[in-house]
Amino acid sequence: MKPKINLIMLRREQRRIISLRNKTVENTEREAAVCYRNGRYEEALSLYLELMRKYPRREGYVISCANCFDIIGRRDKAVELYKQALQINKKSLPALNNLTTALYESGDLKQAEKYCRLALRRDGENASALVNMGNIVYRKGRYREALDLYRHAAEKQPDFYIAEINIANTLYDLKDYGPAAEQALRSLRLNPSSLTAYVILGNSYLELDRYDEALSALKKALQLDSEDPWIYNSLSQVCQKKSQWEDALKYGWQAVEKSSGDEAQQINFGYTLYECALEKTDSLVKKYAENWRRRYPDNKVAAHMAAAVGNSGNITGADDDYIRNIFDVFAPDFESVLTALDYQAPAHIHEMLRHIYGEKTSRRMRILDAGCGTGFCGVFLKKYAAWRGLWGVDLSTGMLSVARQKKVYDKLFQEELTVFLKQWKNRFDLIVSADVLTYFGDLQNLFSGFADSLRKGGRILFTVSENNISGDAYFLHPSGRFLHSEKYIADLLRRHGLELEKSERRKLRNEGEKEVFGFVFSALKK
Repeated sequence: MKPKINLIMLRREQRRIISLRNKTVENTEREAAVCYRNGRYEEALSLYLELMRKYPRREGYVISCANCFDIIGRRDKAVELYKQALQINKKSLPALNNLTTALYESGDLKQAEKYCRLALRRDGENASALVNMGNIVYRKGRYREALDLYRHAAEKQPDFYIAEINIANTLYDLKDYGPAAEQALRSLRLNPSSLTAYVILGNSYLELDRYDEALSALKKALQLDSEDPWIYNSLSQVCQKKSQWEDALKYGWQAVEKSSGDEAQQINFGYTLYECALEKTDSLVKKYAENWRRRYPDNKVAAHMAAAVGNSGNITGADDDYIRNIFDVFAPDFESVLTALDYQAPAHIHEMLRHIYGEKTSRRMRILDAGCGTGFCGVFLKKYAAWRGLWGVDLSTGMLSVARQKKVYDKLFQEELTVFLKQWKNRFDLIVSADVLTYFGDLQNLFSGFADSLRKGGRILFTVSENNISGDAYFLHPSGRFLHSEKYIADLLRRHGLELEKSERRKLRNEGEKEVFGFVFSALKK
């Protein structure tokens, strides 16, 4: 005889078991959340994985596991789980937004944009999705569009720190420094310990010539992160502006050291030494220059700039690695920097070119842009060149990369100039070299190469910086560039069979508060 089953008791027992199970789940969830908040991500991951194994169809557990994987550096696994969460719920905004962020941070902009657009189709007013799309277009250099998206996100979610700080950063990149500073202050009200906000604030004040405020903001940034070399670099720039040269060199040197000798920081320190040398603080410059050379004996920037500020007379030319490193670092900002310095050498070359050949484009010459850089001269040389007749040569791959984007050169070569010229005898009708000879001291080999590479009747147009400091043929200036005498150039041209047609003294650029003058030459191979 079967025993009777008390259905009421059975249901009570089932409810008790479910309640216990729910309490266990709640306790695990609570413990996992505490671990995550306290930065114990491995422990949080272990607990969330346990929950996910029990309830594999719960979207929240899958996303939480993905978040943990992402934060501990397992981005591939995080992406996999975010996609798994979308299989559970294809409309999940947390999964779409977090997947977009993970793909963006891994550099996969195409896929990031795909999922971000899905999120915005789901909810076009979602602040996180708007910020993600802002980040994507920002990375593509579309700053104005990014700014609009960040502002839209901030409107939809007031006091959204990420949107606010991104607005500040974008305004700074747009060189809108006053609003950038105001926005950085707003970001600090939302997050008083924001390192990024203090850095933007300090650098904005630097650009606005509010040096005391810049110094204060950057020192607060340094308190938050004493290992970031760029904070030291910015502090060095502020101290330069305040003529506090000892502090400028101290911070500049720390930028070099904190970066483990990064090339950009080496270059920046060299220019700080140069600015300091102009102020006649000789003992300070000598101390740092000697220490720099000892600390980094194999670094070409240190060797050349230390020699320059020390007025070394035994340097006949800048080292190739020094030149390459300088211009590879500056390539992305080269044109904007030179524009700010009122750089006029290409304009003078162009003017002389028009004077000689006129405005007609019927002359079809084989032209070499010698030391073409980013292509300042190539833009106007193109109309004088024969079919596939405009070539450029430069040491810096970074500069050539920018020049290539202009699509004016028929051929570009990455090579040292004198070596290149030896390979092309009687090749060119015109050689142009704007502000390149300033990196050569002794010009004998270079002029020999120019003469050999020109056809009979060919012409060279070039600039040099004027040596108004010494009576020598050339002089290594503390800036690291060479100055040449007009007589030295005229003698070299004659010696190599090049007839001087024209020599004009012109302003080439600004350097600090001073104007730099030089000569524009035209010479013909008879």
